Amino acid sequence: MATVAAALNPAELAAWIAFIQAASRGLQQLDRELLAAHDLSLADYEILVFLSEADEHRLPMSELATRALVSKSRLTYRVDRLVERGLVERRRCEADARRVWAMITDAGVEALTDAWATHVDGVRRYVVGPISPTDLDAVQRAMEAMVAALDADDREPL
Repeated sequence: MATVAAALNPAELAAWIAFIQAASRGLQQLDRELLAAHDLSLADYEILVFLSEADEHRLPMSELATRALVSKSRLTYRVDRLVERGLVERRRCEADARRVWAMITDAGVEALTDAWATHVDGVRRYVVGPISPTDLDAVQRAMEAMVAALDADDREPL
């Protein structure tokens, strides 16, 4: 079996390593800062953002799992923690009792509002700030191309 180093040319390997380091370390740092300052993980923050931006500040659990890029069981665990803290509540759908909604509470909106500046500051410091303004468009196009390739792969049968 070929090693990654043999399978990728030097420029490809360098881009891959840079991507892994930036993505992993960046997400870890943003997570650490939110936890330290607001006792919210980046995953918790993301759920609160999705709910705050949704119509009526609620989403079906299945849709929230899709947006958060996690399994339904993993999302259930994460939402349970937010429910315990009073930041999210679950509600049964009146039209379909099988459907459960996750809904951000007033306390959740307050927690999100409090954490927002910390998160934006971290994103500026670690993600967009180090990139020259002239390179931001190229980085955006590159990331969108990666997402498009992943989306196309998701649609193909295994």
